[in-house]
Amino acid sequence: MHVDSNSKEPILIYPYFRDTLLALLKNDPAFPPDERPKIMRGVGEAIQELHSRDWVHTDIKPDNVLVNWTCDNEGNKIVTDVALGDFDIACQLKDNEARHTEHALGNAMWRSPEAQTGICTKASDIYSLGLVYIYILGGGDLLVLHDYQELLKAGIPPEQEVITKHFCYFGPVPESLYEQIKDENWRTALRGAAKMAEAEVQERPMLRLETWGQQLGEAAVDLLSKTTSLDPKSRSTIDQVLALPFWQDPGS
Repeated sequence: MHVDSNSKEPILIYPYFRDTLLALLKNDPAFPPDERPKIMRGVGEAIQELHSRDWVHTDIKPDNVLVNWTCDNEGNKIVTDVALGDFDIACQLKDNEARHTEHALGNAMWRSPEAQTGICTKASDIYSLGLVYIYILGGGDLLVLHDYQELLKAGIPPEQEVITKHFCYFGPVPESLYEQIKDENWRTALRGAAKMAEAEVQERPMLRLETWGQQLGEAAVDLLSKTTSLDPKSRSTIDQVLALPFWQDPGS
C-alpha cells in the first residue's frame, strides 16, 4: 500500500524495495534455499489478506513480488520483507462468483488454464501462486518462455504453448475442467492441448510434477499439487495452503 500521496499531481508514494523476485533470482540463481520459503510465505499471506476481503489480484507473477534483503556478517543474504504489488487489474468478486472477461487478464505465462479463457476467481490466483512457488523453488526454466517471437512466427499463440506445458506438468486433465468452460472454442482448444500433452508425457514421463518434484521433497510436492490442480474447484484455498505441513519443515 502507498505511504504518502500528492493530490495535486496526482502521485502515490510507495515504500522502496530492493528487488523484484524476478530480478533477485535472475541475478542470483544460488540465492539461499533456506531463505526462499520466507518469500513464499510472504506472498501467500498477501493473497490471504486480499482473498479475505473478496479481492483477487489476477496478475500474480515474479516481477510483481517485491523483496527486501540484507547480508549477515558472513555475507549470506537474508530476506527481511516481502510484498505483493501491481494492483491495477485487481477486482472484487461479488458473492464469491467468477468474473468473466472478454480478454484474459494478467501475463500468459502465469495464468491458470481457465484464466486463459477469461475466467477470474480466487482459485485462479491460487494457481498463479503455485507457479510462483515453483519459480522460487528453482523451476523457472519449466515456466518462463524465452521464445515468444519465434512462437508467433511459427503461428503458435504463447497461450497454447503455456497451456500445453502446464498440462504436461500437472495432468492428466480432468473432465471437470472442460465442464467449467462455457466457450465451445476454448473447450476444443483445451482438449487439443491436453491430447498433445499426453502424447509428450508418454515419451517423457519425467515431465509430471510427481516425478521432477521428488527432488523438492514430499511436503513441497504436496503444496504444489494442491495449488496447481487443473480443476479449479479442487484447488486449496489460501487458508488451506498456509496450513499445509510444508511451512513447518520446508525441506521435508
